[in-house]
This record gives sequence, C-alpha cells and structure tokens, in this order.
Amino acid sequence: MLSKILSFLGGGASKTIEGIATEWIETDLEKAEAQSLMIKTLDPNGIMRRELSRFASMAYGFYLVAMVVLSLLHSFDVSDAKQTLEAINAMKELFVPITTAWGGIVGASFGVNGLNASKGR
Repeated sequence: MLSKILSFLGGGASKTIEGIATEWIETDLEKAEAQSLMIKTLDPNGIMRRELSRFASMAYGFYLVAMVVLSLLHSFDVSDAKQTLEAINAMKELFVPITTAWGGIVGASFGVNGLNASKGR
C-alpha cells in the first residue's frame, strides 16, 4: 500500500527517504575510511614524523658537539677548569635521558615507516 502511495506521488519522496536512510547507516568500511582520513589529516605522508626525527637528531647532535667542545676546553685548560668540569658533569647527567628520548623518537619513526612499508602502502 505504501508503495502505491509513493508511486502515486511520483516516487520522489521514496528516493529522498531512501537517500537519507543510506546516509545515516554507517558501515565498517566507512568507519575505516574515516579513521584513515583522520590519521592522514594528523600526519600527511609522514611529514610530521620526519620533521620530528630531523629536529631530534639535530638537537642530539648539538648536545654531542657541546660535550666534545667542553671536553676539549677542559683537556687543554682553555677556560676555568672548575667551571668547565661542573658543566661537563651536568651534561653527563643528561646523557641517559637525552639519548633515551632521541632513541624513542627516531625509533618510533622508523617503526611506523617499517610497518607501513611491510603493509605495502
């Protein structure tokens, strides 16, 4: 009976109702596409990961160069030995936390890249 009424009205209303209903129904494919779109929005093509890894590597390199310069200054008595030794000791205490942070950032970036490569994306 409903089909007769809708056909009498020209069928336009049924197509509109059908269109609205199909938009409200969420499928697993649509959810997966939305999640992948959100990930791509947050980190398109891994640009953010690469930039974070690049910055972390530059900062770690700066730390290592500063340690070498301080060690050379202390070894050749170029500056006040007591102050240089205090700076070296302070930098030594930061070695483990800085190295761990750098390893975590760069390791995560390589891990994500490896995972994406293994999936064939």
